[in-house]
Amino acid sequence: MSVASVNDTEVGEAAHTGILFGPLPGMLGYQIRQAQTAVFRDFATSVSGLEISPGEFSLLTLIDVNPGASQTQLTAVYKVDKSTLSLRISGLVKRGLVRRSRSKTDRRYYALWLAAPGRRLLGKVRQQVDRQERAMAAALGPDEREAMLGMLERIVRVFES
Repeated sequence: MSVASVNDTEVGEAAHTGILFGPLPGMLGYQIRQAQTAVFRDFATSVSGLEISPGEFSLLTLIDVNPGASQTQLTAVYKVDKSTLSLRISGLVKRGLVRRSRSKTDRRYYALWLAAPGRRLLGKVRQQVDRQERAMAAALGPDEREAMLGMLERIVRVFES
């Protein structure tokens, strides 16, 4: 690696860890993943003892704001295959967090509702997620949060089209 391609951040990291990062720090995918890892690590720390993952939080939130939604509907918006979502939902049902029953309008589908324990857990976790959102917003300038959300949404659309 030439001296011209090594930046100050990389030199600092190399001095600290002995590892050079090459082009990674300038790659959007790498930085998005680093941010996700930091957010998930903070999430795990802040909700330790509540036995919930970021994915389960998302599912509980979707079910809460869409009572009676079908697993098929959630598969479409959650971006996982049907069998993966079914396993995740089954786990939430077994823990008593979600109720699942055949849809009254179409018996082929299961409708989902948040059970009382799921609603209580979601409330506790939501407090931590709101704290985390405030911390991220504080790291950004006044208009940067909305701009960043827009940019991330555009990146998602690039890979979904």
